[in-house]
Amino acid sequence: MKHSLNEQYFIISVKNAMRILRLFTPKAPEFGITEITKRLNLSKGTVHRYVKELVQEGFLVQNTSNDLYRLGLSILALGGIVQSHKEAYEDAKPILVDLASRFNLPAHICVMEHNKVVYLLREMSELSMKLVTKSGRHNDLHCTAEGLAILAFKSRAIIENVTSQPLKKYTEFTVISPIQLRQVINQIHYDQFAITKDTYAVGFISFAVPIKDYSGDVVSSLALIGESKYIHESQYDEIIAVLQKNAKEISEMLGYYDE
Repeated sequence: MKHSLNEQYFIISVKNAMRILRLFTPKAPEFGITEITKRLNLSKGTVHRYVKELVQEGFLVQNTSNDLYRLGLSILALGGIVQSHKEAYEDAKPILVDLASRFNLPAHICVMEHNKVVYLLREMSELSMKLVTKSGRHNDLHCTAEGLAILAFKSRAIIENVTSQPLKKYTEFTVISPIQLRQVINQIHYDQFAITKDTYAVGFISFAVPIKDYSGDVVSSLALIGESKYIHESQYDEIIAVLQKNAKEISEMLGYYDE
């Protein structure tokens, strides 16, 4: 679908504004115009214009002591929405603890937001994991079991929207062909679970199953993610079976009733 010039400008503006906001982290909480310009490879005038708009909307504030910018209250308000999601799954925390302990793999509950998978809750295992999946972090849907386990149960329009976009090839095993990806999604929908290996980072594997809410809609996924060297293929069936059992319990916590 072709966009008009005004639509294209709007889309580019939104993407650049999001790129600016994603620069800010707990380890790098403040940035100046010059540093933002360097990191995003944008002109200083362009960055200044975006920052000005973000300040006006409350997404950024300027530290008057050093003229640097940091995240504002509007972002914190959006964070409150994420927190409300977390609270809905709070009763599932013991399930994550048991999963992480049983399989010695980090256990996660993930949701889909704006065509991304967001790691809502996480319980770490004894085995260290180099791959960062901390709470609140987001990732692409097409390269992770936790994302695909949600996407596979969305409407055809949503699936078409995701698969028709340019997709990043993280490794040689990442599926980016729209036709092949739709085949993968169809298989996941049929199987009721997803397994991805080496598709986001070589040496890592992810197992995920869908979680339903009171309406029967898939709203999240339950996942185990870790280094594949610690997991033998003979364990796959057991992992999926336990995940599905636990996902059913969480679904019931959310009001789902399987007649």
